[in-house]
Amino acid sequence: MIENLNPVSRAIYPWQKAVWEQFDLERLPQAILLHGQAGIGKLDFALELAQAVLCEADLFSTGTKPCKECQACRWFETANHPDLISLVPPLYRHKLPHAELEGMPKQEVDEPEEKEEGDAKKESSFIKVEQVRLAIDSMNVGAHRGGKRVVLIYPLEGLRTEAANTLLKSLEEPNEQTVFILLSDHLDRVLPTIRSRCQLIALPKPTREDGLQWLQTHLGSLAEQKISLEEIEATFDEQGGAPLAAREIILSRRLDDDKDSMALASSATRILLEAMSKGKEIPWIDCAEKIHKAPFGVLLACMQRWLFDIQSAYQIGELRYYRRHEKHLQALARQANQARLLKLWKSVLLARRHENHPLSTRVQMESLLLQYQQLFGD
Repeated sequence: MIENLNPVSRAIYPWQKAVWEQFDLERLPQAILLHGQAGIGKLDFALELAQAVLCEADLFSTGTKPCKECQACRWFETANHPDLISLVPPLYRHKLPHAELEGMPKQEVDEPEEKEEGDAKKESSFIKVEQVRLAIDSMNVGAHRGGKRVVLIYPLEGLRTEAANTLLKSLEEPNEQTVFILLSDHLDRVLPTIRSRCQLIALPKPTREDGLQWLQTHLGSLAEQKISLEEIEATFDEQGGAPLAAREIILSRRLDDDKDSMALASSATRILLEAMSKGKEIPWIDCAEKIHKAPFGVLLACMQRWLFDIQSAYQIGELRYYRRHEKHLQALARQANQARLLKLWKSVLLARRHENHPLSTRVQMESLLLQYQQLFGD
């Protein structure tokens, strides 16, 4: 057996290197659950790990995996490796390096598409049970290359109860050839029975200094793109210190495309922040109408961070996320009813637990924004 022979891969982010070095590719558990904040590079880490598992180079001669040069690595890079099964719902498929990276034939299923009453059709954020069953059926056939097979699932909380229970059966009786790489942005939403059958690995986010340095390096020419250092720092803080999320938001602001999901989310959060900065005068019905087509989870995260900053400004006089709105937040902190603020905070937390359910975003946002307006009433 090879022990601790896994130098840092060329594609691992600097803040993930320490975790990567702990892996022994020759002794991987059959189910790995990578968890951590969204936008810190978990999916890239998982894809690199999947490629390392499928890499056919000799670890003694190459000194690292994936080698990026063998036949298996070339197939992986072009999204054609037959032993990779990737289950990602349509809403998150843009996060994959190749839109077609699914590792299994595209098959239509009979499950009806989810729609919101009165809203346009939205991309599903769920992994359908039929997809999980197809993946499990394929595991009963030997690996095409005679080695390991990788099943990658992101996000794990995107599995509904039936799909999660179907996956659980495979985790209870694992196929020796199969390695499950599961990812979660919200570990508390994953079934305890699934968590108990996986090796949990927390992926960290970078320090503020390291994260900002990475952002500046990977945004290209700031002068050409007209991106100020102030905007970089503000967006990084607003995304909770998640550098990939901040980069995606900054670049999406350069798009004039209301059909692009990230551009839509960026525009909606700007509208929401502007509305919430008005406190009691918030145009809550108009605001909900303008932003309801954006991903509900993005809107809830924005609102949750805003409420956190109001509470933080009230208690210690400092902000964590929206420093560029400090003047408004400090004023709102002096006006807000603290008991109602706590009640609204709990409402937002509850809404986040069900953010992927096919309920009307407009109706839910109207309710939350009305409660927000009442924070500043008599």
